Amino acid sequence: MQISEWSIVQISAYPKWIVGVSHTKTQGYQCWVINPNLDVLSDGEIYGTSSAAMAAGRSFVERSR
Repeated sequence: MQISEWSIVQISAYPKWIVGVSHTKTQGYQCWVINPNLDVLSDGEIYGTSSAAMAAGRSFVERSR
């Protein structure tokens, strides 16, 4: 995938965590998190809306704290 095919649409910061949502026209929205160790993690799921992807990322952070 070329960088021009996707965009970051939302980022939220939590203490020691960052949650982001990216979008591709062909696939949809995907969530990812950056944890306190600076690992970038994704659940690999595709979501129909940015809010659904963000909710999944927030849920992951809450369970991991």
